[in-house]
Amino acid sequence: MSAPTLAETVAVSLRKNILEGKYLSGERLIELTLARMLGVSQITVRDALRILEQDGWVVKIPRRGVYVRSFTPESAEEIYALVQAVESLVFKWVIEKFTRQMSADLQVFLDAARKHAHRDEGVEAAEAMFEFHNYISGIPHMPMTNQILDQLRNQVRMLEAIRQVRAPVNIRELHAQIDRHEALLHALETGNLDAAINQLNTLLDSYIQLTLSALRI
Repeated sequence: MSAPTLAETVAVSLRKNILEGKYLSGERLIELTLARMLGVSQITVRDALRILEQDGWVVKIPRRGVYVRSFTPESAEEIYALVQAVESLVFKWVIEKFTRQMSADLQVFLDAARKHAHRDEGVEAAEAMFEFHNYISGIPHMPMTNQILDQLRNQVRMLEAIRQVRAPVNIRELHAQIDRHEALLHALETGNLDAAINQLNTLLDSYIQLTLSALRI
C-alpha cells in the first residue's frame, strides 16, 4: 500500500475536525484560511476538499464555496432507511460466513466502546461502534455494497457528530446502545437473521430519534 499523499493526510485531519465538531454542519471551509492554519498550499487544501466532497463530507456550491454538509430531518430519515435496507441484506450474507474469530474480533470493538463509555468518552465510544459495523460489512467481500455503505456511514457519522455537539447522549443511553450491539452480535453468532435485523431496526430507531431531536434544536 502506497503512502498517503499530502492532500489525503489533510483530508483525514479535516474529517477528524468535522467529527469532533470543530467545523460545524453548514460551516464554510475557506481554502486560504485552512492552508495557513495547516501550513500547506491552497492547491493541497483544494485537493483535500475534493476528496471530502467525493466521500460526502462537504458540498461545493458554485460561486459560493465549500461547506460542511448539512442535513434536514427528512434527509436524515432517508439516510437511516437506506442503511437499514442495505445492512439487512449484508446480514444475510454475513450469517452464511460467520466464524468464532469474527465474533471475537467484533467483541473487541464492543469492549472498546464499553471502556470509552465508562470514561464518559461518547465520541470514542461511537467510533468503536462504527468500526463494529464496518467490520461486519467487510465480511461478505461485496465491493459495490461496501462502497454504498461507506458513503452512507459517512453521512451517519456526520449526523452523529452534529448530535454530539447539540445533544450529547447520557451515560445510560450510551450503555444501552452498546447493549443493543451486544444483542446484535449474539443474533449473528446464533445465525438468527430475523433477530439480527430486528436488533438493527431497534438500533436505528434509537439513533434516528436522537438525531432528529438534535437537528430540530
